[in-house]
Amino acid sequence: MKISKHASFALNGCRVSPADNSLYFATDTNQALQSVSLQPKFIEVLSYLARHHPKVVTREELIEDIWEGNHYVGSKALTNAIWHLRQQLKGVAGDEAAIDTVRKTGYRLLIAPEFDAADLVDEPDLLEKADNKIAHLSQLNRRIIAIFGALLVVILGFVLTHLYLDSVRYTPKLQTRLTSDAGSELYPVVSPDGRWLVYGARGVDGYASLYLKDLHTPSDTPKQLTSSNSKEIRAVWSPDGSALYFASELRANKQCFITRLELDSNQTNTLAACDTYSAGLDVSPDGRYLVFVSADEQVPASGLYQLDLSEQTPQAVRISCDTECSYRDRDLAFSPDGRWLAIARRFGNISEDLFMREWASGIEHRLTRGFEDMRGLSWHPDGKRLVFSSENSGVRNGFIVTVASKKVEPLHVEGLSYPRFVPLSHDIVYANYMRDHRLSRLDLAQHVPTTPFPLLRVEYSYRNPDYSTISKRLVYVSNETGFNEIWSANIEGNERKQHTALKRRVAYPSWSHDGKKVAFLAPDDKSEGNKIHVLDVASGNITVLATAYLDHQRPSWGWDDSFIVANTYDGITRFYLDNRLPEVISGVDMRLGKMVNANILLFSRADKLGLWSMDINKPLIIEEVIAAEQFFERYNWDVTDKGVYFRQNGSSHQLIAFWRFSTQLVTPILKLPPSSLPRHGAISYVADNESLLLTESENYKRDVIRLQHRLLQ
Repeated sequence: MKISKHASFALNGCRVSPADNSLYFATDTNQALQSVSLQPKFIEVLSYLARHHPKVVTREELIEDIWEGNHYVGSKALTNAIWHLRQQLKGVAGDEAAIDTVRKTGYRLLIAPEFDAADLVDEPDLLEKADNKIAHLSQLNRRIIAIFGALLVVILGFVLTHLYLDSVRYTPKLQTRLTSDAGSELYPVVSPDGRWLVYGARGVDGYASLYLKDLHTPSDTPKQLTSSNSKEIRAVWSPDGSALYFASELRANKQCFITRLELDSNQTNTLAACDTYSAGLDVSPDGRYLVFVSADEQVPASGLYQLDLSEQTPQAVRISCDTECSYRDRDLAFSPDGRWLAIARRFGNISEDLFMREWASGIEHRLTRGFEDMRGLSWHPDGKRLVFSSENSGVRNGFIVTVASKKVEPLHVEGLSYPRFVPLSHDIVYANYMRDHRLSRLDLAQHVPTTPFPLLRVEYSYRNPDYSTISKRLVYVSNETGFNEIWSANIEGNERKQHTALKRRVAYPSWSHDGKKVAFLAPDDKSEGNKIHVLDVASGNITVLATAYLDHQRPSWGWDDSFIVANTYDGITRFYLDNRLPEVISGVDMRLGKMVNANILLFSRADKLGLWSMDINKPLIIEEVIAAEQFFERYNWDVTDKGVYFRQNGSSHQLIAFWRFSTQLVTPILKLPPSSLPRHGAISYVADNESLLLTESENYKRDVIRLQHRLLQ
């Protein structure tokens, strides 16, 4: 039997009508049914699940049937449709969800649908179909067949004429793994002759070195290029392929230098100081100029520095913003003709976009808008397009943008990071980087040693928990709808509720002390920074606090909930809920702060390690609470009435530790594998059941991949 796509059906007390895209619910009385109109795609998803009940339907099957195979649109739209259907059908299935998620597979309708008998039709026998088709073909006129044959000859000639062009234009997506080391391979770049691959790799000790691999003999062991006494992760080739340029940081004293390595002699030459061994850099096509990203004491915001390599002793000259900068430059790439410099530029700690700088004049213009976190860029050999990677709502992907039209197209290659075109081809190499986050709970009162347990056993990414003892709920960030939004749940991870639908990246939620409001960060309307938003949980209203600053660090609440503390360009700043102008408390560069009473602020710093204390009414007096030798964490910590829980990073592991106020001693709580807790994660103490809520990172192995793609041709 076959069921029509437009057939209506019943789900317990609900009548589903695809004809008018409505759900009809029976009321408590015998009056007319209560109707709810939904988007047509939502009804199509529900109808498809009903027609295939009780089978599990894969996400790919639903996207193929309902969104005609458009995975870029369909993936997020399907997640959104399932969420809305569950909301509307809450009462139909009792306490259970009406639609079940089968992890890494798809969805299944849990309520047996009841179709009308009139909608069930007999499907014709396949043999009968074939006989009818043969009979129909046998009646075709011979003259029509002859005409068709002539047309076929013409079409065949056209196809043969354009076979080469078509084969290039429609090259299917092909991915070839180039490395399979045990560590993490990043920042791949191929030599100008297309033979040698250079990449950076971190070992289990966390230190990184550069490696050289011969692509002509891929089975050979890669050669380590740099010393184990220093750290290197990213390099670029000289145009003639004779040398490499990279940032190198000495392990002994943390000094960083831009370095040139002559491959024939293995001799190195120090060119200029830098601030990090992962600095972005590139060399102009004529080999004369090297530009790199760095910062210094005079200009703390990272920017572009130029070296004239034709000089005997080149001096680094800053060529981007050098006073009161509202942005940070993060990456760059010269165009093939050397006319343009493409720049990945970050506003605040959320928004990041591409800018174009004309090399001769220094004139700049914006190329993209609305991206979050860029991870590498590379010019197409035609000089008209750029490939870049961006992490949006926790998922990395590749994009290609046409410079003239500013049109951006997705490559649909999940995990694509730090792309670089392979010389003499239209292929790219990239680092395959995939990482999910989850919320976990560590019970502190267990007599038997334990480990963090996942709190939400679902397929999406969750991070940055904060628990309120008053509301008995935790808030967190989830990409369940396809965008990072604010959600909440009870301490068991149940009764989940979505609170925002901004469809922009939101981050770092923080409960007010009375459990009624949540402060968080979200991009501004121009995607040129972030603002502090305040959510009223009961009403759902969201307000944006008055501020002239473009960038704000993680927000936390004043003791009486009348103001919010966050770091800005000017330092620790107080933001009032009544929209009074912000007030700078101190010029200290704070990363995360927490009020422990009406006056005292505990905080971590960007410029110094350790945990610090300040009376906000006497901001000139700053005291060290935990010494830098014991506390070198900026975000993963929380304070209780007895002490501070925090993360410690070791050379081959991580620790969750506790510093007690009364004894001023550190006690190790739990040892974890390296990178278990991400650097920008969060820890929240739950006094109700004496546990910690953690952001855990599910780390995947990172390899270098070579990609052929039709959009790159």
